[in-house]
Amino acid sequence: MNRHIPGYLAAIAATIIACIVAVFAANALVDPMWYFGGNKLGTVNYAFNERLSKVNLFEANVDEYDCVIFGDSRVTLLPQDEIKGYRCFNFAFSAGKAEEAVAYARYLRANGFSPDLVIMGVPGAAFRERIGGTNIPSFIREETAPKSAYLTYLSFDTLSMSHQTLFGESPLDRVYTLNFKCRVAPGAPDYDPSVPIRDLMAGRFTGSFRVKFYDELREIFPEAELVGYVPPISAWAVDAYAKSGWLEDYVKALHLASEKFDRFIDFGVPSSLTIDTANTYDGTHYSEPANSIIAASLLEEMHRDALDVKRVSAEEMLEVYRERLERYRPELEAGLGN
Repeated sequence: MNRHIPGYLAAIAATIIACIVAVFAANALVDPMWYFGGNKLGTVNYAFNERLSKVNLFEANVDEYDCVIFGDSRVTLLPQDEIKGYRCFNFAFSAGKAEEAVAYARYLRANGFSPDLVIMGVPGAAFRERIGGTNIPSFIREETAPKSAYLTYLSFDTLSMSHQTLFGESPLDRVYTLNFKCRVAPGAPDYDPSVPIRDLMAGRFTGSFRVKFYDELREIFPEAELVGYVPPISAWAVDAYAKSGWLEDYVKALHLASEKFDRFIDFGVPSSLTIDTANTYDGTHYSEPANSIIAASLLEEMHRDALDVKRVSAEEMLEVYRERLERYRPELEAGLGN
């Protein structure tokens, strides 16, 4: 019996090694954390952890970029390859906040990245009295390397992500193509303005002190042109702010933020873009065609309905908002079924 023990142990060791190799190979081919350029077995990449996976993707191609984009989930849909004259990397992620953008900017700068252009999505929600906390990975805070792919991809937890990528649904309402352009996930609902947007009235826009984070971005990347923009938001949402008496604070916060940027374009002002329900599935996340318009308008000729905030006072900006709401009043009432 004893003479068979080495053989049993060798068989067990071989089985364990085979399992390890199989798990790693499967994870590396699907690549849910984007260490090796993404999914090789399917047509899309799911975003399980954008705060990590985007760092992995960026560091694999760091020499390709001279522009970086920061923001929240709305900004992930901005097509980075349509910013003319630049090679941009879109570092936006779900629930991204300006404080987190600053942390990532410091990390990138510490690793030698110095862009010519920085684009920052600045939603009005960034200036609510209270916002959620940050979720900055420890390696970003400590400016160290992210966890090795060889450790990450030996995990059965990661294997479940690979399985979900191949056979399940996206964990988010957005997916990434094989070349990492963000798209609205298939099956997204039609936007109904009569259904309140989640957290629309979560708090007044009195947190304008957070514009200090844009000063920090300037300090980290002093050589870069700093461009800000307000992502589109449903005209019905803006009308709700007006009816509640919150519109003035909303506009003032955005105007104050604009002073921190070299260029600042507002695509959230009521317009043909934001009154068309076909452009969005929830009133805050806008379609690929809508975001292509934004990409084409950020640095060059603006879309005719966008507002160049650098050219108006806060009072004039508020007046434009009120005039636009009245211009679209028939459509606003019809959308609510009135």
